[in-house]
Amino acid sequence: EYGLYCDDVFFAVICDDQLFVKITPQGEAAFPDLPKAPPYEGARDYIRVEDVDDRDTMTALTLLTCMVLQEQPKKRRK
Repeated sequence: EYGLYCDDVFFAVICDDQLFVKITPQGEAAFPDLPKAPPYEGARDYIRVEDVDDRDTMTALTLLTCMVLQEQPKKRRK
């Protein structure tokens, strides 16, 4: 299992050889047909990228997700 980061922002995970990208409202609006599923039991749903060879979709989804997540205020750790 691997976590993926963009400029210190966690945006995706690879579990069981599958890529899962965090869901954002903008990502859902831009890619409404991409399937959603939890990457592991007990996790929230993520966008599951089925065709990792589709570079255009993967790049657009990744850039959009990273941009949106970077604009969100940082959560404070306890």
